[in-house]
Amino acid sequence: MLFDLKPKERLKDLFGRESEYSELVRLVENGSWVAVLGKRMTGKTSLVKTLARERGGVYVNLLGARGLDSVMERILSASGLRLEELALTLGPVNVKWSNAAANVLEKIGDKPLVLDEVQDVASVHFLKILKNVWDTYGRLRLVFTGSYIGLMRNILEPSAGSPLYGRRPAVITLNPFSKEKSIEFLRKGFKQAGFTTRENELNEVVEQLNGYVGWLTYYGHFRCIQRKDHREALDSTLREGEKIILAELRNFLRNRKREHYIRVLKMVRYGARWSEIKAETGLNSKILADILKALRSAMLVDEEDGVYRISDLVTRRAVGRLRL
Repeated sequence: MLFDLKPKERLKDLFGRESEYSELVRLVENGSWVAVLGKRMTGKTSLVKTLARERGGVYVNLLGARGLDSVMERILSASGLRLEELALTLGPVNVKWSNAAANVLEKIGDKPLVLDEVQDVASVHFLKILKNVWDTYGRLRLVFTGSYIGLMRNILEPSAGSPLYGRRPAVITLNPFSKEKSIEFLRKGFKQAGFTTRENELNEVVEQLNGYVGWLTYYGHFRCIQRKDHREALDSTLREGEKIILAELRNFLRNRKREHYIRVLKMVRYGARWSEIKAETGLNSKILADILKALRSAMLVDEEDGVYRISDLVTRRAVGRLRL
C-alpha cells in the first residue's frame, strides 16, 4: 500500500522509481559498487530495501551508528550472525572487525549488501575494511545510501592517499517527484485505499509538499488510515515533518557554530544572495563560505543562479522554529 509509512520492500509497491531501480540493478549485476544519494524523504531507503529484498541481499541501517564496533554489530545482526559464532581473533579493533567482515562477506557471496545512511561511519578504519573487501571479495555487490554528501565524500571522491583511491562507486541520485508524478502517486494511493478526493485538495498538497514522496505518504496516511479530513491531514503532515527535521537539524548543528549556522539558515529560507547573507549576518567570507558549503553538502540548502534557498517547505518551517 502506497500510504504505508514503512519503507517499501517489494517492486510492485515501489512507485515512480522504475528507471532508478532498473539502473541500480544493472550496475549491481555488472559488479559496480553504487552510492544512492538524495535529499531526505525522496525514497532512498525504499529503493535499496526493494533491491535487497528482490535480490536476496542484506539490508543494514547504519543511521546513528558510531564507530566500527557499532557498524559491524549491525551488519552481523542483519546477516543473521552473532559475534560468538565467528571465533574472532583477539587484537586491534580494526583487525578484529576485518575478521568479522570476512566471515559475513563469505556468507553473503554475490548478493547485494546495502549499507543505508553510511555518512556517519566513513572513518579511516572503515575505509580500510572496504579496501580489503574490494580487493578480496570481487563478487560482493555493495550499495551505499546517504543524505549528507559531505560526510560521504571519502567514499564518493577518494583522494590519492585514501584506501579507496581508484575505487569510486557509481552514483544514482533521487530527486523529488514532478507535480504530475506527485498527483499520480496520490491518486493511486487514494484508489488503493478506496477514497476519493477533490482536485483542488491534491493540487494544494503537491504545492505544499513539493514532490517529496515521504511527506506525500504521510499526508495519505493521515487521510486514509487515520481518517482525518484534508486540512487536518495536511497540518498533521507538516507538524510531524517539522519534528523529524528539527531532530535532524539539532543533530547536524551539534559540535558546530550553532548561532552562525542558524542565522544563515534563517536568511536563506526563502532565498538570498551571498551579498545579502553576508551583510545581514556580518560573517567573514571564509566562515560564510564554509557554512554554505556544509549546508549544501547536507542537502539542506540549494543554490541556483547565485541564490541560496531551502526548497522544502517542511525544512523551512523547521528552521523557523530554531532558536539561537
